[in-house]
Amino acid sequence: MRARALHGNAIGKGCGLSALLSLVLIVSGCAQDGGNVLREGQKAPPFTIDLIGGGTTSLDLHSGKSIAITFMSSWCPCSNESIPMMKQAHQAHQDEGLVLIMVGIQDSKEKFANFVESRAIPFSAGYDKGNRIARNYGVRAPPTTVFVDKNRIVQRVFYGNIKDEEDNFYQWIEEIL
Repeated sequence: MRARALHGNAIGKGCGLSALLSLVLIVSGCAQDGGNVLREGQKAPPFTIDLIGGGTTSLDLHSGKSIAITFMSSWCPCSNESIPMMKQAHQAHQDEGLVLIMVGIQDSKEKFANFVESRAIPFSAGYDKGNRIARNYGVRAPPTTVFVDKNRIVQRVFYGNIKDEEDNFYQWIEEIL
C-alpha cells in the first residue's frame, strides 16, 4: 500500500510538472501577440501615426527618402541617452533626404508627449496607441531603431541603446542614404 501511494505521488508530481510546462508554453506563445519579426531585406510595413504636435506622418508621405524609425519610451534610460545622437543625425542629414520618426511605445500619451517636448525633438514624433505599429515591426521593448532605405527596404534593425553603437549608428545612417 505504501509503495502504491509513493508511486501515485510521483505520477501526480509528473502531471503537475507537465501541466506547468504546458501553461508556460501557452502563456509565452500568447505573449507574442501575433507580432511579426521584421527582418533585414523585407519591405517596411506601412503605417500612419498621429504626431505629438498635431498632424500625421506616414511612410508613404516620405516615399523615396531614407527613414530611421526609433521606438522609444519616456521611462527608458536608453531612450534618453539616444536622443542627442538622433538629433545630430537629423541635423547633419535632413538635407540629404534622411527622415527620422520617433514612435512612442509602452508609455502613456501624456508622458511621451512631455518627453518629446522637454527634449525639443526636432523631427516627427508620434504616440503608438496600443503599440500596433511596434507589433507590426516586431518591436517588443524600447529602444529599437529600424533603418529603412529609399526603396522602403529594411536594411538594419537594432535592439538596444544606440549610444552603445555610436560609430556604427552613423555608418548605418550613411548606408541608407
